[in-house]
Amino acid sequence: MIKIIAASLLLLLLSACVAKQPKPTLDPTKGLPLSKLEHWQLTARIAIKTADDNLTASLNWQKNHKLFDFLVSGAFGVTYAHLIQEEDQATLEIPDTDLLTHSNAEFLLHQTLGWDFPLNELSYWVKGLPSGNSEEQIHYDEQGKIKQIHMGLWKIDFSKHKHYQGYLLPKMIKVEHPDMSMKVVAKKWLFLN
Repeated sequence: MIKIIAASLLLLLLSACVAKQPKPTLDPTKGLPLSKLEHWQLTARIAIKTADDNLTASLNWQKNHKLFDFLVSGAFGVTYAHLIQEEDQATLEIPDTDLLTHSNAEFLLHQTLGWDFPLNELSYWVKGLPSGNSEEQIHYDEQGKIKQIHMGLWKIDFSKHKHYQGYLLPKMIKVEHPDMSMKVVAKKWLFLN
């Protein structure tokens, strides 16, 4: 009888140990701070206004450290602008134009579309983070989240925060400059670190 009770207790203890084992995580980003996640994909709606244009479109932005693929498209998959930054070359595809190339994506945007756009900083701003640029002036809300950044003539507002893959990110980002404005509404984030 004592052997049966001892065996039962041993089984209970073993089953309790098995039940308490942590489940393996499938999320490779677990434990990494948001600022360290440099391999990601963002799907969003985007609205861009300039003196000459007013565009509402879909955005699919994939970034892997300094390399990125920035696709702005309309209904039925029509490409408005497709900007790719590779190791040593940037390419820009826009309708009715030959494929354009340059070593620097920001320069390429400025030369072809007239957009003097801080792409490096934007890759941090879409995550609700400062870029580390020394010109940034950061304003926080009562909960400690960044609500606004000023950098030179740029003003960036963050709102409607939402959890994506366990990270609290702004769902809406408004970027304003005297020459243009842009609104990004995040639909889906995928972190690939």
